[in-house]
Amino acid sequence: MKRAVLIAVSTVCLLAFLMASAPAAGAPVGQSARKTQVVKLSFDENGYVVTPPSVTRGVPVRMDVDLNTVQGCMRTVVISAFSVKKTVKEGDTSIEFTPTKSGKIQIVCGMNMGKGVITVVEPQ
Repeated sequence: MKRAVLIAVSTVCLLAFLMASAPAAGAPVGQSARKTQVVKLSFDENGYVVTPPSVTRGVPVRMDVDLNTVQGCMRTVVISAFSVKKTVKEGDTSIEFTPTKSGKIQIVCGMNMGKGVITVVEPQ
């Protein structure tokens, strides 16, 4: 009897572990194995500059903002296509999102004055 209980408990634990480590339903195939894409956002005389300029759709992005070049109202970064609006400051300079569509995606400041583009490409 004890052996049957031990086997049952072990089976339940194994199933719980396997279910917890499985990718979420609806997640793109292979996304769980991909790491976060890191890009830098700066600002020059032409507007926002993203380096590198492109990211992959469906893979999380961490955008690190260069506060030396991104100043004033430009620190409120808006990427409407992905429902992103964040004001960055000292100690909080990262913006995180997952691109859900591909193409040239507009980045603007909170006053819609400073502009730029990030290109989102389809996964290979």
